[in-house]
Amino acid sequence: MFFYFATLTCLVRAVVRTTRGLHILQLDGYKTGRYLKWIGQHLRNCFEIKEILTIGGLLILTAFYPQYSDTWLFPVLCLAWGGFQIYMITRRKQVEAKKPLVYTARAKRVFGLSICLLVGIATILVLIAQTSPWRIAILLFSEVTIINLTIANLLLYPLERTIHGAYFLSAKKRIKTLQPKVIGITGSYGKTSTKYILHQILSQKFNALMTPDSYNTPMGICKVIRGDLTAEHEIFIVEMGAYKRGDIRELCNLASPQIGILTAVGPQHLERFKSIENIAKTKYELIESLPSGGLAVFNCDNEICAGLADRREQDGNPVLRYATEPFPVAAAAERAALTARNIQHTDEGLAFTIHTSDDTETEIQTRLLGRHNVSNILAATAVAVECGMTLAEIRVAIANVEPVPHRLQLTASEGNVTIIDDSFNSNPVGAKAALEVLTEIQGGKKVLVTPGMVELGEREYEENKRLGEHAADVCDLVILVGPKRTTPILDGLKAVQYPNQQIIVALNLEEVKQHLATQVRAGDVVLFENDLPDSYNEEQQSATG
Repeated sequence: MFFYFATLTCLVRAVVRTTRGLHILQLDGYKTGRYLKWIGQHLRNCFEIKEILTIGGLLILTAFYPQYSDTWLFPVLCLAWGGFQIYMITRRKQVEAKKPLVYTARAKRVFGLSICLLVGIATILVLIAQTSPWRIAILLFSEVTIINLTIANLLLYPLERTIHGAYFLSAKKRIKTLQPKVIGITGSYGKTSTKYILHQILSQKFNALMTPDSYNTPMGICKVIRGDLTAEHEIFIVEMGAYKRGDIRELCNLASPQIGILTAVGPQHLERFKSIENIAKTKYELIESLPSGGLAVFNCDNEICAGLADRREQDGNPVLRYATEPFPVAAAAERAALTARNIQHTDEGLAFTIHTSDDTETEIQTRLLGRHNVSNILAATAVAVECGMTLAEIRVAIANVEPVPHRLQLTASEGNVTIIDDSFNSNPVGAKAALEVLTEIQGGKKVLVTPGMVELGEREYEENKRLGEHAADVCDLVILVGPKRTTPILDGLKAVQYPNQQIIVALNLEEVKQHLATQVRAGDVVLFENDLPDSYNEEQQSATG
C-alpha cells in the first residue's frame, strides 16, 4: 500500500511539473530545439539533484541488501518519499507569469499525450517492480517529466504540421479572395511601433486592419486573416517577425504584401541568427517578395538598411528612403524622400519638421516620446502618402496618435510619480532613446528599473554593460531585476564608479515595488526598461522543479 502511495504522489508531482514545463515550451513556440536548450541552461532548476542522489542511495541499498525490501524499512521509505513529493508540490509558491500558459488546442494535445505517457510509464514500472528488489527505482520517474514532454511534442509534430498547413492554405485563400492592400513591416526593432502608428494614421481615411499586439508568426497572422479580416477592410497591415532564414518569406507567401517597410537591421535575436548578415538577409526577404513595382520603404538612419535600399534600387524597383537629423549615414539627407529636422522634446511629446524631397515642409506635433519614434512616424508617413493621404491629413492624424502600449508610454502613478513604461522587448537603440527621454522629463529623482536586454548573442554582455554606463550618466537610482541576468549592467555601473548605495538588485517585480515604495517621492520619474518573458524570469526558473 505504501509503495502505491509513493507511486501516486510521484505521478501527481510529475503532472504538476509537466504543466510548468509546458509553459516554457509554449513560450518557445513549441520549438523542441529551443526548449532543450532552455533545459540545458537551467539543469539545476529542472532536476532535483538532492532527490536523485537520495533515490540513488536507496537504490543501492535495496539492490545490494534486498532483504530490506521485505522489512519495515521499505514501507517507511515509501511513506517518507510520498510525503516529500507532497511537500515539493505544495512548497512552490506561485509565480505570477507575465504571459501565462494558455491552454490552446495544441497545448491540450501536448499536455494530454504527455500525461498518457506518464501514466503508461508509471504502470509499466509498477508491474515490473512487483517482484524486483530494484522497485525503489519507480520513484525516479517524476524526474523524467521534462524529457517526457519533449517526446510528446516530437510525436505530435507531424499532426501539428498538417493542421498548420490546413490553416495556412485557408488563410491564404481568404486574403486572395478579399484582396485588401497589404503592407508588410519588418525589422530588428521598431516594427510594432511603426505598425501602431501607421494604423492610427490610415484609419483616419480608410478602413484599416492591423495584426494585434505581436501577432507576427504564421499561425498568429492566419488567425487574424481567418477571424478578423473582412471584405470591408481596404488595408491590412502585417507585422512580420522572424527567428530564422525563410520565416519572412513564408509570411509573405501567406499575406502577399504590395508595400514593404524595413525599419532597421540590428543585433536583436542575434543569439538565434548567429550573424548580422543572416538577420539582414532574413529581413530583406520582405523586399524580395514584393511584386514588380511594389514600393519598398527603408530607414536610412540604419547603415545596413541604406545599403539594402541601394540594392533594391539597382534592380529597378521603386524605393523610398527616410532619415532623421543629424544624419548618421553619409548622404542620407540628399537621397531620402522624407527627412525629420529640428527635432525637439517637449512636455507634450515630440515636435519636428518633415521635409520632403520637393522642399515641402510640414510641422509635426505628437504625444509620442523618444527620438526613434520620429523615425517610425516617417516610415508611416511615407506609406500613408503612397496610399493617397496628404501631408495635411497626416499631420492631423499624427497629432491624435495614441502612445503605443508599453513603448515609452507616459503615465502618472499614485503619489504623483511619473512612470515611463518602455517594458516591451528592449534593444540597444530603444534603450538609449529611453534614457534620453528620462533626461528630458522634468522632475525630481530619475530612477531606472530594468532586467537588461536578451537574445543579443555575443554582443549581449557588452550591450548590457554599455546600458549600465549610460544609466550612470542619467539616473539617481538604478534597480536591477534578476541578480544573474543583470551582472553586465552592474559591471557597467561599477566601471564608471557609480555609487553602490544608488544600486538595488531585486529578485522580481514584487521586490521592485517594495523598494519603489520607500525610494521614490512625488515628482520623481521612473523608467521601466524591458520586461523579460517568463522563460528568462529567474524566479520562474526556480519554480519549474
